[in-house]
Amino acid sequence: MNPLRLTTPSSTVATSWQDRLYTLATRLAAVVQRVATPSVVFEPSATPASATYADPTKTTVDPSSDAALGALLARNSASTHTGNIFAGLGQALLGRFATEGANFTSDVSGSSGADSAISLGIRTASGATVNLSLNATENGLSVNLHTDRTLSDTEKQAVAGLARAFEDAVGGLGKQPPTLALDGLLAADPSVLTSVDLNASVATAPGIHESIALHAGSDSRSLKVDGPAGSVALNLDMSQPATWGNRTQRDASVANTLGQIDAAALRGHADASLVALFKDGFSQLNSHYPPTPATATTRGSIRDLASSDHALLTGLADFSASLSQATSAPNPMRGSELDTFNYDVSQSSTISGRNASDRHITQQQASHLKASFHASPWSDTPLNLTNKLGSQNYLYTQIDDSAHASTNIAYARGELLSASISHDASHDTHVQKYMVGQLVDDTDTPSHQAATRDLLPLLTELARHRTTNDPSSLATLHGYTQLKASPAPIAG
Repeated sequence: MNPLRLTTPSSTVATSWQDRLYTLATRLAAVVQRVATPSVVFEPSATPASATYADPTKTTVDPSSDAALGALLARNSASTHTGNIFAGLGQALLGRFATEGANFTSDVSGSSGADSAISLGIRTASGATVNLSLNATENGLSVNLHTDRTLSDTEKQAVAGLARAFEDAVGGLGKQPPTLALDGLLAADPSVLTSVDLNASVATAPGIHESIALHAGSDSRSLKVDGPAGSVALNLDMSQPATWGNRTQRDASVANTLGQIDAAALRGHADASLVALFKDGFSQLNSHYPPTPATATTRGSIRDLASSDHALLTGLADFSASLSQATSAPNPMRGSELDTFNYDVSQSSTISGRNASDRHITQQQASHLKASFHASPWSDTPLNLTNKLGSQNYLYTQIDDSAHASTNIAYARGELLSASISHDASHDTHVQKYMVGQLVDDTDTPSHQAATRDLLPLLTELARHRTTNDPSSLATLHGYTQLKASPAPIAG
């Protein structure tokens, strides 16, 4: 039917063309008004549907758009679960760089009771900076994303590529107690993003916060954690890639270091949650090493290391790491007796010489444990120290341990001149036994072992049989490099 030819049941007289046109326009406007306005919905965990099979009747909303972020902020600020206050925000904000990379600022009132702040700073190879901050207080939630200049397409994609990694990090920090999930941030391409800095202060209890500071740069990596249980500090020197080994060597050395801290924690009665943070931080900082620059292994330079050289090194970047537990005084009758735990471990390497034919490689490893703690003298009776003399039955133990390992490799005129590894370790255990408040036993037990292994005969034999590149031979050599924190393995 021609819509311009209209009839009415009450009259057979045709209306004018102007009346018919007016009637048609009125009907079309009514149809338009009945079309529903699309709503903004953001679901960070949902997988986007394929565009090929998308429902043409539904409007696709960019989760990083202003409207979607506004809806997400409103939802999060009304959440009663403080651990979810930042859920999805970091990922959505960094996701904006996949499109226009625009700045964004917003404040939303709320009453979640959260008290946390997380910021991410990114610097690109061109010198541009991107800063993202998430803040939650008892008054509401605020976010701010800012970049100081327009990024290149490559930089935009690199920043947007950190969206999932940042979301993982934020999710870990939102747990109780907070956990570290930093692998993704450490995997950033250093040729595009020269530094990534994460800083956070998260509430673990009313009025009690844990602070985390991560730096990942082209020359260094660091992690600092401070909280009610104590502090962890880790620093990696990434400026000497010539000494780095392959992933298998690094994994073996990381596992050895984690085993050392486990043994120290057991011996010194360390706080389990603090030790877990130390282990997670050390493992993650030593993940995702950047590709070794070609200049680090230029043939003919002193940095042109042989496979056997690498086998005699840990394969890790040089580092220093420490764990310091919060001090306590659990005995009300002897306030000078403190429960403590302090552990540090480090590695430093040096390559010197005129060229590859006359080079000298040294690597030093060291660890130190100092701890003290109270324990019950009976395995079936828990310790319960009070102001009553009858409760003063306990053992007070003080520990002072140290270990050291030194690797030395020297070449002269292209020939291997010497290769050796030295180990030494000492334990000192001082135990005082009190019964009904009286000192009944005072024992000091020191022990020490040292040994040097000359590896030149073994390397000469491997070279004679042309097996210096054999994986099993290299693994055997690498096993000698590991730090031995107890005297017993050295004596064996």
